[in-house]
Amino acid sequence: MEIFELLARENVPVLIFSAGLYDVIHAVLNKEYAKTIAKMPPKNVHVISNMMRFDETTRLWALMERLNKNASALVETDFWKQCQLEKRHNILLLGDSLGDSNMANGLDFKEDEIVRIGFLNDGIEQKLDMYLQRFDVVLTNDSSLLPVELLLHQIQL
Repeated sequence: MEIFELLARENVPVLIFSAGLYDVIHAVLNKEYAKTIAKMPPKNVHVISNMMRFDETTRLWALMERLNKNASALVETDFWKQCQLEKRHNILLLGDSLGDSNMANGLDFKEDEIVRIGFLNDGIEQKLDMYLQRFDVVLTNDSSLLPVELLLHQIQL
């Protein structure tokens, strides 16, 4: 959570895109923030993921799929306006699949304004070359986030 604390302190927007369930991700964030930082995740964190919808008897009746796993899904949202994302000049993109390297698609950023860090945890020998083509840095074997944290401390937020 140290990275989240640093980004919250500096008011840097954090966008979490996931093929997982929004409700689960939100619950984990709430639990972790309650332990270390605050009662709720700060307003600089936004999650785009699959959402469960329940009826009045709490029976799951729909799963709202978020197929748009890129930042263009945020344009014109309250989060976009609140964080003034159009005034930002850089993106630090973290992902663990080849498709994640495209998450900044749809935004008006030049390639040299985006640093892509990939996490490759299985099939390393088979996939490494592909990851190196899509990501600027590739961390392997369930690497820690320490390199990301060090990078954040080195740049001017």
